[in-house]
Parts: sequence; C-alpha cells; structure tokens
Amino acid sequence: MIHNENAVVLWRRSAGEYDRRVLLLTESHGLLSVRFGGVDRPAGKLKALSEPLVWGEYRLCFSARSQTVRAAGGRIRSCFPGVRADLARTLTALALCELALRLCAERAPCPDKYRLLCRALCLLDQGGVAARPAPWLEAAFGLQLLAAAGWSLSDLPVPPPERALWRALHESDLEDLADVPWEAAAGRRFLQLVREHVEAHAQRPLRASDMPARLERFAASLRPRPPILDAAPQGVLSC
Repeated sequence: MIHNENAVVLWRRSAGEYDRRVLLLTESHGLLSVRFGGVDRPAGKLKALSEPLVWGEYRLCFSARSQTVRAAGGRIRSCFPGVRADLARTLTALALCELALRLCAERAPCPDKYRLLCRALCLLDQGGVAARPAPWLEAAFGLQLLAAAGWSLSDLPVPPPERALWRALHESDLEDLADVPWEAAAGRRFLQLVREHVEAHAQRPLRASDMPARLERFAASLRPRPPILDAAPQGVLSC
C-alpha cells in the first residue's frame, strides 16, 4: 500500500552499504522509521529527501507482510536555508527535532505535534541570516510539546516574579513569542526544566543539551598552540 505523507526528517543514519534509515515525523502516522534504498550510490535518488531538517511530501510503501516502510519518491517543501546558514539556528533546529523524536510515539497519529514542529522550524527560518528568532522559542516549543504529549508543566511551581512568563510560554502562539520580554536567567531555568522532564520521560539523555560545550571543546582543539622552545643543550652558551 502506498501513502503520500507530509513529514519532517528528524534523524538519519546509514543502513548497509548504500541505504539509509530515516526517522520521519509524519502528519497522520506519527513517528515512522523509513528505509531509503540506494540513496548513497553515486547516482542515488532521494538523497536530499533523507537529510535532517528537510520538510517534504513523501511517497511511502507500507507492506502487510513486513514492518519495514520504504520511500518510493517525494518532493521537498522546504530545506530551511535560513536555518542552515546560521550555526546557532541549526543547533536550535536540531534540538527541536530531538525533543519531537523523544516525545512522539511510533505509528501513532500526532498532527498537533507535527504542526507545532513545522511552525517552529518556519519561524527559525524566517528573515534570513540578519534576523534573530525569539530567544524563548526552544523553551516554549518544549513546554507546548510536553503539554501535547499529556505531560503539561503548567502547574509546576515557579518563583512568583516568573509566573507570568511561565504562563505566557504555555499559552502564547509561537509566532507571538517576540512580544514576550526576554529574561536570560529565567530562560535558562525554563529550558533546563524542559530538558530534564523530556529526559525523564524518554529515559535517556538529550544529545542537544551538551552540543554547545562539545563544539567549544572542538574549536579549542583547532586553535594554534604557541611553539615550545627547546632548552639549550648543556655546555652550550646561548647569545
């Protein structure tokens, strides 16, 4: 049976010599593991459709005799070029995809979660490199995704000065987050709460949480080191 599905690529890895295994968040089937056959061959088709952070329409083959779903075609709706042109936005987008991956069930329809992810990625992509997305986006997305999964944190006690912000992140449309005043300390605490609760429900750590630190360590390893001057041999006078 063949279905046309709107979906976002959350994750992919190689499968065998030329195939790829891809996790799609689909509109009507929830999370799907899909096999893209032969895409890593030099003349392989559908390679672009199997990359993370691609939003498209996919032609998927379901079999009554196997749990394997295979990709037969499709078209790209967006690859979010504004996100890919900026490292900070790329890391945020990958973090959003990981949150969706941990909180969506396989083969369980979740159109509200799918639409929430699409809206968040479109907001990140808007305005080109010069524009900056609302700093609340990741925390608000995580809180609203937890609520859609049935684990709302809206009643969690927070300090009285931050209650209005906490309520706004739960109730505001993602498109209206630019109107919510930014408070860096509260933003860090809220995002940490989101990550801790997602990790608790998923029973595994989020890779996106330590990505900035890993990138910083990698950048430090590439910085040139000062040359080490050898000491003059004993018995030799240096001028």
